[in-house]
Amino acid sequence: MTNDFQMFDIVLIGLNHKTASVEIREKLYYTLDEARPILPELIHQFLKEGVLLSTCNRTEVIGIVDSENEKPSSIINYLVEHKSAQDTISEKHFYTQHSFEAVRHIFEVAAGIDSLLIGEDQILKQVKEAYELAVEKETAGTVMHHLFHTALRVGKRARTETKINDGAVSVSYAAVELSEKIFADVSKKKALLIGAGETAELSAKNLFDRGVNEIVIANRTIEKAEKLANEFKGKAISLNAISEKLRDVDIVISSVNAPEFILTSAQVKKAMSQRSSKPLLIIDIGVPRNIEPSVKNIDNVFLEDMDSLELISHTNRERRVAEIPKVQKIIDEELREFIQWYQSLDITPTIKLLRDRFEEIRTNEIEKNKNKFSAGELEKIEIVTKSIVNKILHTPTINMKETNGQTNFDKSAMNSVVKHLFGLEKKNINE
Repeated sequence: MTNDFQMFDIVLIGLNHKTASVEIREKLYYTLDEARPILPELIHQFLKEGVLLSTCNRTEVIGIVDSENEKPSSIINYLVEHKSAQDTISEKHFYTQHSFEAVRHIFEVAAGIDSLLIGEDQILKQVKEAYELAVEKETAGTVMHHLFHTALRVGKRARTETKINDGAVSVSYAAVELSEKIFADVSKKKALLIGAGETAELSAKNLFDRGVNEIVIANRTIEKAEKLANEFKGKAISLNAISEKLRDVDIVISSVNAPEFILTSAQVKKAMSQRSSKPLLIIDIGVPRNIEPSVKNIDNVFLEDMDSLELISHTNRERRVAEIPKVQKIIDEELREFIQWYQSLDITPTIKLLRDRFEEIRTNEIEKNKNKFSAGELEKIEIVTKSIVNKILHTPTINMKETNGQTNFDKSAMNSVVKHLFGLEKKNINE
């Protein structure tokens, strides 16, 4: 899309996984609870209106500034200082985008094509939450309302009209996808997660979202296991209880850092002898490996490791990348409509003033002459005069809107001429 129109008062300032390491991004991450008290001050001090979007992969502020010459450093300093991160974060980690480039960026974020994991679903929820917080704190005005409603629509269209989020593109997602291939209905199955770190948490979330019947968390620190289990209505056990639990579960995902095998071939054989030949899927995401490799030779046991999961992830990632052009077409459509709407803001207030002025003239004249007519006649006069005003203003209104959409037309001059001709800046027609 060519740069035919500039919206210099729209600006986006931020950093993400492309410009800053995870260590940097962590230091500037604002939870919703952290953003809630500072958002009004941040926006009202530097912008006319705006939204703060912060996730593990990005922290961005988008809003309306007074002029195209507004310096982003003040917003950057505010964000960094409130996190006491001056020693590690500098302006070099940030990017600034203006006009339709900033709008396109937000649309790409909502669509999931600007994410670390292409097509991820979580970002759309995070965009919605950021907007809802801005609404709650009254920092979203006319433009941000329209922008984020459009962005959310872009995100939904991208996921329903393309295959941008089909298939797992992370190891944790791939592990759950693999479970669905082995078992026709995972909602009837029980899962055991060995470990309570980030990988286990992501696996638990995806299993829970797919309705797995029961999730059991095993960890060295039982308190950490209990905390994670509580999030997903599961149970917590110690590592010593794993062997016994193998008799009851159908899916095992292990992701711990251990110097020796967490599960040996002997342990799995014993458990299988007590399972009445029920199949058992074991997924080893540990580095080094958590499961003794010879386990794969046991009947009715399916052992998968990082290599097979990486292959699934890579294949799905390539499929998602192939869908990006389709998503970009959706973004182009929505961006064109947004720009047309944004351009209409230039003339809309003038059109309203013009209509208000004609309505004022109409009602004043009726009021002056109402004693000359009966109630029935006044009712007819009301209808006829309204129709006359609407017909008089119809063509000028259409022409003003069409002219407003022309990129090389001086909209400011047109506004001034119309206001001068009809005296729209005066308070009333008697002045």
